[in-house]
Amino acid sequence: MEGSASAPAVKKRGISKKVIAIVLVAVMVVAAVGTALWLMGGAKSSYDPTVFRYGTISGNYDSLDPAYDYETVGGEILQNVYETLVWYNGSSGSDLQPMLATKVPTMANGGISSDGLNYTFTIRDGVKFSDGTPLTAQDVKYSFDRGLMLNDPDSAFWMYGSVLIPDYQNASASSYNADGTLVPSINQTVLDQHIWAHDNMVQFNLTHSYPAFLTTIAFNAGSIVSQKYVEDNGGLTKAGYDFMAANAMGTGPYKVGEIKTDSYTKLVANDNYWRGAPSLKTIIITQYADISAMKMALQNGDLDAAAIPRSQVADVNNMANVVIDNKSMSLNLDFIGLNQKLNVTGADTSTMNVPSNFFADPNVRLAFAYAFNYDQYINTTMQGMAIQPNSALPKGLFGYDASIPVYEYNLTKAAEYLKMAKNGTTNNWLDDGFKIELYYNSGNTARETACQLLKSGLEQLNSKISVTVKGLEWSAYMDYRKGHKMPVTFLGWAPDYADPDDYVAPFYLSTGTYASMVGYSNESLDNEILAAGREMNETVRGQMYHNISMDMQKECVFIWTTQATNFFVSYDYVHGYSYNPLYSNLYYYDLSKVDKK
Repeated sequence: MEGSASAPAVKKRGISKKVIAIVLVAVMVVAAVGTALWLMGGAKSSYDPTVFRYGTISGNYDSLDPAYDYETVGGEILQNVYETLVWYNGSSGSDLQPMLATKVPTMANGGISSDGLNYTFTIRDGVKFSDGTPLTAQDVKYSFDRGLMLNDPDSAFWMYGSVLIPDYQNASASSYNADGTLVPSINQTVLDQHIWAHDNMVQFNLTHSYPAFLTTIAFNAGSIVSQKYVEDNGGLTKAGYDFMAANAMGTGPYKVGEIKTDSYTKLVANDNYWRGAPSLKTIIITQYADISAMKMALQNGDLDAAAIPRSQVADVNNMANVVIDNKSMSLNLDFIGLNQKLNVTGADTSTMNVPSNFFADPNVRLAFAYAFNYDQYINTTMQGMAIQPNSALPKGLFGYDASIPVYEYNLTKAAEYLKMAKNGTTNNWLDDGFKIELYYNSGNTARETACQLLKSGLEQLNSKISVTVKGLEWSAYMDYRKGHKMPVTFLGWAPDYADPDDYVAPFYLSTGTYASMVGYSNESLDNEILAAGREMNETVRGQMYHNISMDMQKECVFIWTTQATNFFVSYDYVHGYSYNPLYSNLYYYDLSKVDKK
């Protein structure tokens, strides 16, 4: 993801989603000797076909507990140590295959009831956790029970609670007694009504139909933990959850070997893995604060693959035997949010004089959309490795419709829309002009460039228009966003699961993460979104999302800037890589190394 680090999730109960902080690290000037080494090409200094060495930018996991973790650094560990009932089939984010279940339930095979409310899984025999404990159906129920009982607002368990727990929107976060015992907001009686375990079968009883349910089960939050392991280490207490936050033990192909904060993560093979021991016995994920150092390590053969930013593609192209996989489209969206309820308290009037409802006028929003140079941004900043999205639904996802028009860079149209935008009863914002501030998170050169492009387009409309671009440290950037102080917000979005509801709800539902961020509310649209999320007929559902996308293109609540391709850099002896837009970076079981020396 463009050499990016994932920020912890920004949540709103029931429809919370991940906010991706795409942090492009500024590259230091490389010494001439280093440049010469890159151009010459280097030998693999310590080749071992059983060890995989991956370089990434700085970033530590938030938690190792599937009941809590909701970011991609921890997610990469979880998806290699734990397993879910169903998993992604190769590069597809929506085509699922059985994992800890013996088959993917469907209506045809009887695994899903005709009304779409009941999902039944048969648990695979012969699977053991890495400590030798056999997997049972009760472990599956326990895994979901403990996540829902914790019900932490910063976790991803909203995606299960919202369809398994009646009146989930009003369920509060759980707490602990003075002795550390969990006081759950969702009690065992309710859980026993909606999650059943008997013999080798587990049944989930939904409160309403939700065709995306299977894809949510494949997400890392659906990882199965060992009831015995958890109970032996504190169980449903604060001590138990704290233990699981720092330790992991699953049925997956790897075990956690060692983790050193700000330095590296080491995974070791689970030689008793039920699908057969992995080819790569040791995985070492090393953090680099300096991209130059990471490039040098790759060049010298000290890394097998690395998260090199796409802006550094020229350097990578000069490295002997290093290849780039960038042909697959991600499902990630970069976008600009236009704040319709701007908090102008304390604003510096010398650089910003727009009123709080400036963007409440769709003509203003459309003017900004037509003032951004999409082609220049994609061709230069993204090195041509992206497309311009046309809606909240990315290309490659069910519900995407190529007939939805994109916004284009057209200053004539931008001026026309700004002319129609009233400043008071008679004046307009084109003739009157305005002052506005644009922010980017410091160090993110892509967003800084986007701000400058928007500034350039707007200021060409009238000399009375003044745009000031400012950088903010990431935490301050997020504080401004949460405090509604940011008139224009540049953010990125990566999916939790491959379903249009995972995009449309956060962006357009009145209580969604981003709709509420920009102050957008539309009751009739809310009803359309909720109905589309529950519709079981795929043809009808597709038309519903077409209607929503077309209506929202006219509303222009968000400006869609890019949908990038993947960008994976490795030596040519690395085999088995397949980009999946739902993976948290790499799934190491599929990888192997073949020496071509």
